[in-house]
Amino acid sequence: MPSTIETLERELGEAQAEREKEERSVLRAENAHEAACAARDESWSEGFATDPEVERLTTLVYQRRRELYEAIDRLKAAEGKERRIKSRLMYVLPAERRRYLAGTVDQEFEGFLLAVRRAYEGSLPEVEVAVVTEKPGEVDLRGDATWRALERLYSGTVRRWVEIRTDRPAPEASRMARQIGYYAGGHTPRAFVNGEEVRVSGPRAAEKFRPLPNFDTPEGRLALARITARRYLDETSVGRLLKRPPTLIQVAEIARLYQTMNLTVDEIRWRLEQLISLRFEVLEAVYGLTGGRRRFSFYEIARAARLLDGHFPDAGIAAEVLTRAIDRALETGVPLVDVAYMSVTSEGL
Repeated sequence: MPSTIETLERELGEAQAEREKEERSVLRAENAHEAACAARDESWSEGFATDPEVERLTTLVYQRRRELYEAIDRLKAAEGKERRIKSRLMYVLPAERRRYLAGTVDQEFEGFLLAVRRAYEGSLPEVEVAVVTEKPGEVDLRGDATWRALERLYSGTVRRWVEIRTDRPAPEASRMARQIGYYAGGHTPRAFVNGEEVRVSGPRAAEKFRPLPNFDTPEGRLALARITARRYLDETSVGRLLKRPPTLIQVAEIARLYQTMNLTVDEIRWRLEQLISLRFEVLEAVYGLTGGRRRFSFYEIARAARLLDGHFPDAGIAAEVLTRAIDRALETGVPLVDVAYMSVTSEGL
């Protein structure tokens, strides 16, 4: 039996085809109505309103106008049906936008892809890695039902993704895709072996990836941090973080940790925006607490971190107090934000 995604993808394709058909019908009806109006007005200008020809053309205008309104009604119904199917698809595919590449594709990102390809030249000598761009209205329906559903769902936008093509059926192609995704905002590249697409697992914790040429230096690690941050943050935020390189690197590490938590790009972006003002030491504490303290929500940890970071002049002390506040909240059951607030209004915890 077809899956829910396959059924919705097929229904969405039919609904979009119906909507396009009704759009053409509305356009034809508009042209016919305008032509009838022009003929009526021309005949009227040369005679009287009581002339039989003017009356006939006036009746034709009313008929064409009624046909236009009926076509518009059918178009609105088709658009409503398409929206309802899209809403169901967005509910079924909450985090699948990772299949598209977020952020800008600049020269630095192209250099990163080139470095990845060189790192795998030994096992995949003929591998090709490139960014594919689909413009609005152009739909790529080569993939599985999930990919086809996504293409139909976001067909009105510019979409980008990384494609890996090789002739050798090796697990290294999937490993290369995961390495690209780890640094490129959790994006899942498409991998093709001998022209056939192979399934690539989604984002996961960092594994032993191959070292990338020219990226194993402090400057290279900062470049990788920029590549990751640009998947989520705007250039203004990235530019401010570049004035504090260790902070930018730590923000990128937190983003890569969030990538393993099945969060959407928008959810990760919102979380990072709450953290980018924190100092490096506090960010380090947040990184450690995010991975191991699942009892507390992100909102609690971020609010407590901002409160303590703004109160203590020394960032190291703020990070230490945040960790102690977590421990005290676990022991007493008092909400974390309340414990953090008490820590800034008293001598100690």
